[in-house]
Amino acid sequence: MNKLNAMSSNVDLDDPRFRIKPYQQIAASCTGAVITSIFVTPLDVVKIRLQTQQKAMLSHKCFLYCNGLMDHLCPCANGKMPEWMRRNGKFNGTVDALVKISKTEGMTSLWSGLSPTLVLAVPATVVYFVSYEQLRLYLKDTYNRKFNKKGTNVEQPYWIPVLAGATARIWAATMK
Repeated sequence: MNKLNAMSSNVDLDDPRFRIKPYQQIAASCTGAVITSIFVTPLDVVKIRLQTQQKAMLSHKCFLYCNGLMDHLCPCANGKMPEWMRRNGKFNGTVDALVKISKTEGMTSLWSGLSPTLVLAVPATVVYFVSYEQLRLYLKDTYNRKFNKKGTNVEQPYWIPVLAGATARIWAATMK
């Protein structure tokens, strides 16, 4: 066991022999974006419903246009409100909203809005993740070639992941 630990501590994951290819990074980031979206979308639906409910109650305004997610508010006198608000009643928190929405509208309604989320999340995650990793490795390799005369890989300076992350985030946000 000690021999295995000693061997694994000497393995540099940035070693070119162990680096994952860009297509593997793309597959990993797509998978991560899809899984994250599947878990987070129900919470987004609940958050939007809670915010809409609070805004309607505080402003004493009624709903003019109702599609379940993007309810635009405006003053009116007819008392029209979205169907989901009439059916579910007042939500008393996140868990209450999850239960009421799934009971009255069905479990699948918690994932309404998943497709636009995926359209935004998957490409942005791919661009960010692949750009970050490729740029970080390029900067580290360049740093080692120029400043490391021993020929062995040294720990990367703190500024390399910072610069790579900032550049990748700007690039991903620009691509959106």
